[in-house]
Amino acid sequence: MLKLFDNLLDLIFPPRCEVCKKLGTVTLCPSCFGQIKFMKPHMGIYSASIYEGVLRTAIHRFKFDRRKGLASPLGVMLVQYLSQVEGMDFKALDVIIPVPLHHLRLRQRGFNQSEVLARSFGKYYETPVVGALERVRDTKAQFDLPREERFHNIAGAFKVADSKAVYNKRIMLFDDIYTTGATIAECSKVLKNAGAKKVEVLTLSRAI
Repeated sequence: MLKLFDNLLDLIFPPRCEVCKKLGTVTLCPSCFGQIKFMKPHMGIYSASIYEGVLRTAIHRFKFDRRKGLASPLGVMLVQYLSQVEGMDFKALDVIIPVPLHHLRLRQRGFNQSEVLARSFGKYYETPVVGALERVRDTKAQFDLPREERFHNIAGAFKVADSKAVYNKRIMLFDDIYTTGATIAECSKVLKNAGAKKVEVLTLSRAI
């Protein structure tokens, strides 16, 4: 019955690529997927690609239009990226910790995009995803602030909510977009202060 209902929906609303709107069976078509070019790690930060073009559109559709079906192809993209970068032994890590949203933002959006993406690619490595960080202040959006104000804006915004998941653990801190690094730096500091053995940083994209 459920399969019949899905087929009926496909007839009324044919599946399309979320970026180019081309009819198909996947949320991110091969043509759009192929336009995303991987970038090399920079200053110890692993970012899959630049925040522009197809990837920027896909992230916007995923985050703000709640197109959660994009989590799967974006997760596959992260797995492909990690398989190609040198110096990253993902299987040696103990846990993935996504950058959290404040509870008010989470209620408004309905989901934490970083957590959904982390679970999408984390299952490939069988690495647990743990919400060990908590956002205790609802800060202004980092994109709306000058670079020098972003570090001040985010200071003291996070705390460790699950110390056992952090202490003496090798952690992959994950976020969707890396801009100035203020959010990542603050989260890394909080994790290290709580006894994290090592903190690696992975983001889906990097704003240039």
